[in-house]
Amino acid sequence: MAMDTTETTADGPILEVRDLKMYFPIRKGLLKRTVGHVHAVDGVNFTIQRGETLGLVGESGCGKSTVGRLLLRLYAPTAGEALFEGRDLMAMQTDELNRARRHIQIIFQDPFASLNPRFRVKELVGEAYRLHTGDKDWVAYVADLLGKVGLQADHMNRYPHEFSGGQRQRIGIARALALQPRLIIADEPVSALDVSVQAQVVNLLDSLKAEFGFSFLFISHDLSVVEHIADRVAVMYLGEIVETASDRNLYQDPLHPYTQALIAAVPKAEAGAKRRRKEVVRGDVPSPINPPSGCRFHTRCPRAFARCRSERPRMREEKPDHWVACHLYDEAEHG
Repeated sequence: MAMDTTETTADGPILEVRDLKMYFPIRKGLLKRTVGHVHAVDGVNFTIQRGETLGLVGESGCGKSTVGRLLLRLYAPTAGEALFEGRDLMAMQTDELNRARRHIQIIFQDPFASLNPRFRVKELVGEAYRLHTGDKDWVAYVADLLGKVGLQADHMNRYPHEFSGGQRQRIGIARALALQPRLIIADEPVSALDVSVQAQVVNLLDSLKAEFGFSFLFISHDLSVVEHIADRVAVMYLGEIVETASDRNLYQDPLHPYTQALIAAVPKAEAGAKRRRKEVVRGDVPSPINPPSGCRFHTRCPRAFARCRSERPRMREEKPDHWVACHLYDEAEHG
């Protein structure tokens, strides 16, 4: 089959996000005058290495999904860069962006809403592949893809409404794989599924990553799901990333009080689980329209002190490849 053979940079991360921002304007009145902004993403930085799975986690409304959509340029960013294989997605013109998008695919949260109900599965999965490659055997290619995601070849002649939620998400996964992308963004891919199906889909995604070799941004609010699939984890709060570390280090030794509270909130079938759940973070996430000054978590943090209310903490490497933005770890505080 004929696929795109655009040269890639073998060295370095496949994706490097630098100071990415997205402020949505708030407009009122007949003249639609801008009266403020929603600071959905406010200076986000992270990298994804080739073949790596980065989990992006945080509470609902923290800006995770906006990051995913920015990387596909579904929104025009307020500021920042996103270097995909060394080229800035945010600066690309239409033709170059369309070429890049062939190598970056997304799996949406709601498999039913993301599938056109008028199309059969073979068109949903294979249309982009057929148009880009001209492969006359595209139907056979679709049948092979369906088998890889756990569906049968004869499913290709059915419509989305004829499938269960888990099956529809498998169709969405097959569609994302059709052009053999180098990076897949999964935006809450299992949150709309029954708990009994979630583990099956997560295991499927993990095995497909090993087979196809793509890099993976896995966005989720569920830390127990991310724990089973991510190589590294970035924790996001109110538009900012507050901690990044390897999967093992983050879950075994979380540094940021917000991360500690999120992990404590995950139910554990072990001695002391009831005690740990008492450490859950209190209150609601502040409004991104007028975020708190200083550390944005200070309004909910049990360990906040005066500096937290006035000065924004910088991201620092507290342990090898374990980064945290918190004044508790500032050298000046420890003398």
